[in-house]
Amino acid sequence: MNERFLLMIPGPTIFEPSVLRELSITTLSHTSKEFIQIFDETLKNLRKIVFVDENYKTIILAGSGTLAMETSTTNFIKSGEKVLVVSNGYFGDRMIELLSKYPVKVDVLKAEELGSRVETEKILEKLDEGGYSLITVTHVDTSTGVKQELKSLGKEVRKHHDETLLVVDGVCSVAGEELYMKDWGIDILFTGSQKALGVPPGLAILWLSPKAMEKLKETKSAYAPYYMDLNRWIKVMEAYEELKPSYFATPAVNLIMALNKSLKLILEEGMERRFGRHKILSKAFRAGVKSIGLNVMAKNEDYAASTVTAIHLPQNIEVQQFLAEMQRRNVIVAGGPYPNINYFRVGHMGPVNANDILATMGAIERSLHKLGIPIELGKGLSETQNILANEGK
Repeated sequence: MNERFLLMIPGPTIFEPSVLRELSITTLSHTSKEFIQIFDETLKNLRKIVFVDENYKTIILAGSGTLAMETSTTNFIKSGEKVLVVSNGYFGDRMIELLSKYPVKVDVLKAEELGSRVETEKILEKLDEGGYSLITVTHVDTSTGVKQELKSLGKEVRKHHDETLLVVDGVCSVAGEELYMKDWGIDILFTGSQKALGVPPGLAILWLSPKAMEKLKETKSAYAPYYMDLNRWIKVMEAYEELKPSYFATPAVNLIMALNKSLKLILEEGMERRFGRHKILSKAFRAGVKSIGLNVMAKNEDYAASTVTAIHLPQNIEVQQFLAEMQRRNVIVAGGPYPNINYFRVGHMGPVNANDILATMGAIERSLHKLGIPIELGKGLSETQNILANEGK
């Protein structure tokens, strides 16, 4: 494979060169004045991108999004409690599997079919049965490209279910999809560094509301594994925000420096502009693939994510065969975690721009043509261009 290729998978994403350069800088001591200032700035800027104030705690751990997933739930459970998991795909199902290892009763609401979602009304009906300490929702399920409605759900949970914490998996949405943590009543939000935040893999990031902090006082993190004990980590984060050195486990120094740089770029772009860019790029891309006869997994535009699109392949084309053709054209896209479904996924988040979308669309057309699919070359590109020209910049 050519070393100069375009990475268009749903994470890790493309990274800005200035972000990558932070990884090559001589590593600072994690207790040095220079690094403490960087860490403090990073924690504060993380609040800005999800629209919360200083009453919300931000935690950065060395680890993956899955680490954040387990940390976001195990710290807030007590034995015998009821938990509701809403699943629209593979990563919602992962939350079911995760929580099933702990002494809680797990109830599940699943989408009727892949590509659809559990509607808010159905979730609220289930919550009205009462007694749920947690509800977990995947904002964007990376496996299907389906986006869950959060705004009205969060407001209703806050208004009518004060005993319930709303936990949101934002791994494939934070910094790419509209998300207003405080206004929408989200109590616990988590993500990983490698998607719309535009930082190489290795950081698990969490935000906690005051309500979540109160619950943490009750649970005392009794079921959280030692490394994931938020009571320990919160003290470390508070110390850094007071510009004091602190230690529990060594932070990923250069990754945090890279995150700090990426957050500055994100805030320089502006969150509203960033949300708009993701919307237009994803809309243009979906229009392009549909115009050449491919079906998007998300059942309608309301369900479709701005950060990732899952696309069905023609039945006579094998996924690995298609991925190989794309790679020959120096564009890398991903298969899906469902081996019984003939589909592929394209990530369009973080620093991805219109030229990247057009290059990907062109490679899809040429790959399908090479594999014998009778498509009109340029049709997808034309449709994508029309939306980018008329709605983008």
